[in-house]
Amino acid sequence: MTMHYQQHAQQVVSRFERMLSKEQVEGITQEHFDELEILITAALGVVYADVSHQAAKSLELLAKSLRRQAGEVD
Repeated sequence: MTMHYQQHAQQVVSRFERMLSKEQVEGITQEHFDELEILITAALGVVYADVSHQAAKSLELLAKSLRRQAGEVD
């Protein structure tokens, strides 16, 4: 999954670089663009982890509710 984040981060950095003027690009080193890519990759990983955690919590609540309902007799 990390490779997917890296590819997306590369696309974001590439798009950002295209938005800059030639003078601005010349003032930013490749090292800075690489660091930006790392930061974006990390941020995407955190967001994915948070969303996954929330989804798991929701599924746990649903499972608990279903167990409770299954135990009830109509």
